[in-house]
Amino acid sequence: MMYVMHSLTALLAIVATARVTRLITTDRITQAPRRWLIRRLPEHGLAAYLIVCDWCASVYVGAGVGAAWWAWGDTEVFTAACLALAGSYAAGWLASWDRE
Repeated sequence: MMYVMHSLTALLAIVATARVTRLITTDRITQAPRRWLIRRLPEHGLAAYLIVCDWCASVYVGAGVGAAWWAWGDTEVFTAACLALAGSYAAGWLASWDRE
């Protein structure tokens, strides 16, 4: 059986991957748990770097999003979750351009 992701779902999944990656590596709302975890990892270790590196973390986040799609396919739940995350990312990005 061949699985093909609908192009709109693929776009939403890509942007959702970017949003979750930012939550893990950068956003202030996750700063406390990120710092807590980094303090418990070996100093200057690769695991700690993974938590703050967008490029590194995005590989694993993308794999997770891909696995979620594999499990749920183009269902309304998967698409809605990706849409919510993609909408959050787009709104944050647009708001950063609208600073007065």
